[in-house]
Amino acid sequence: AHLRAWLEEQVLPAFSERMLPVNVAVARRCARLHVPDPRSERDALIAATALTHGLIVVTRNIADFQPTGVGTFDPWTFEVPSA
Repeated sequence: AHLRAWLEEQVLPAFSERMLPVNVAVARRCARLHVPDPRSERDALIAATALTHGLIVVTRNIADFQPTGVGTFDPWTFEVPSA
């Protein structure tokens, strides 16, 4: 209950304008990322959201996102983002 209250009362109001929805376009893109190689559902949803909105994924976990074709940036390496 405490975690739910924190999410509803603090996190969502603070970030609601910066959250991207998982809509039909994202869901379809996510499904296509699983063919022919199934991958982590969470990584696929993140990649599909970025691809749908023309964004890059900022992560230390570059390797898991490379097969999706999404641009990535590892802020710990200070390298230029991939496209």
